[in-house]
Amino acid sequence: MKQRYFSNINIYMVIIIASVFVVLLGINTYESAKDRLIELSNKNKITIGENILDTFGFWFDERINAVNRASNFIEHSNILKSDSQTASFLKNFYENSPEFDVVQLLTEKGDIWVNGEKISPNDNIAPRSGLIWYVETKNVQGPTVNFMHKHRSLNQGTLNFCVPNYMDGEFAAVLCGVVKVESIFEKIKNFKLPPDSYSFIVTHSGEILTPMSDQKLKKDIEESFKELFLTNIDKKTLNLGSNFIAISEIKYLNWFVGAGSDNSKETSKLIGDIGKNSVALLFGFIALALIANLLHNLMYAKINKRKKEYEIILAHKAKMSEAGELISGINHQFIQPVNSLNLMISTLLMLEYEDKLDKKTLKDMLVSGEKSVMLLNDTIKIFRNFYNTNESLSEFSVKQSIKNLLTLMHTELSRANVSVNLNEFEDKKVKQIENIIQQILLILLHNAKDALMDKFKDDVASRRISIDVKFDDERCYIDVSEFGGGVSDELAKAIFAEPRTTKKHGSGIGLYFAKKLANEKIGGDLTLLNKAMPTVFELSFEMNLKG
Repeated sequence: MKQRYFSNINIYMVIIIASVFVVLLGINTYESAKDRLIELSNKNKITIGENILDTFGFWFDERINAVNRASNFIEHSNILKSDSQTASFLKNFYENSPEFDVVQLLTEKGDIWVNGEKISPNDNIAPRSGLIWYVETKNVQGPTVNFMHKHRSLNQGTLNFCVPNYMDGEFAAVLCGVVKVESIFEKIKNFKLPPDSYSFIVTHSGEILTPMSDQKLKKDIEESFKELFLTNIDKKTLNLGSNFIAISEIKYLNWFVGAGSDNSKETSKLIGDIGKNSVALLFGFIALALIANLLHNLMYAKINKRKKEYEIILAHKAKMSEAGELISGINHQFIQPVNSLNLMISTLLMLEYEDKLDKKTLKDMLVSGEKSVMLLNDTIKIFRNFYNTNESLSEFSVKQSIKNLLTLMHTELSRANVSVNLNEFEDKKVKQIENIIQQILLILLHNAKDALMDKFKDDVASRRISIDVKFDDERCYIDVSEFGGGVSDELAKAIFAEPRTTKKHGSGIGLYFAKKLANEKIGGDLTLLNKAMPTVFELSFEMNLKG
């Protein structure tokens, strides 16, 4: 039980060490992968910026193309020659172009049309020929996109998508589709950005148009862009503290789209996620290890139970084998006194019949009969005590107990021509389980007898077994020695380890169970003191076994 307890402690120590190793491995993996993850994250931001820019490019081209198509229709249809036709077309164009919030046309003469309605020049409006979007488009003689801080009709910031118009081959007007800047913000909001990431639009003056929650970061970005515009440095990325920002220029405008995130926040979140996953993995690993250990213990208990059942069967087999050998010898010890009694009774009857029975003869015969009965009674008592299944403690003489066992084995040993010498010793009484001690000694004596018979097939005089007994303050030691074939080094390691035979016709369970009985029943042990010349097995046990 104690060994099993320490075995479980060792298993849990292995689980703890393995768990710590898993955590350290996770930390090491994170440290080695962190820079790579940041690099991939930065590349992802650049890709996001380029995707936003591509989407804006398509969005810009779509509106420029819509205004271009309308301008081409105006030119080919000479609509500008008729105010009514101009008003009708512009109104129809506005109503069928949901991508524009306002459609406006400014002619070379200074006439302005808004959503198909002509606005009179005496409405306190500044000189129209100086409007930025008109001047730039006329000068470029091609499509332009202009940012207006405050459109007069919409009363908010706009983007004017403008193209020149010609009549009879001469510049005649500028047609514009006007879009609220807030629609661009909605467009940029639709991009699915990673957590803790942001995107923005910055003008050529360094002003960020899109709302940002971090005002300090917004100010830092604006200052950085102003420095870039002043130094005229072409850069694709910005690093502001732990923030990495990818920037791309918008087509048609000297504006930029930026996509960035705080790498420290990303890595902190990554650490948090890895930490949670690591803890979950660690607990999962520990749970798996504990379940495995529990299953192992259950299987161990089941196997151990089966093993004990098997050992009980083998022990019973061993005892029956011993009983068979003893009974064949005991039979002679029973028959001899019975035959003597039978002979004496017959003699007495014959003498009585012949009237020759005197008192002295009768007395001698009765004394001899009493001795035969006592011998038979003693033999039965010894035999019954040896096979008593009750393993209760009793106080007995060690010398007498050994002599009783030798009495049981007398016929068996005599037939094998094996002599047993119990060397003299100072006898003591012990409190032990006598039949267990006798059973172990019986196994040792059987093995010694077999070893002598194998080695000395013809030399019966050399078939001798010696029994030596000694005591210390707490234990008794019984040595059984013989000069048989001995025990090899290889066999010495296995004879107590498992129930297997070391002899051609052996039951294979003697020494294994003898040691098991000594360990578990009598608080003792069975050891091989000497392998050969002589071979010595020693049985030791407590003199005063606690109940």
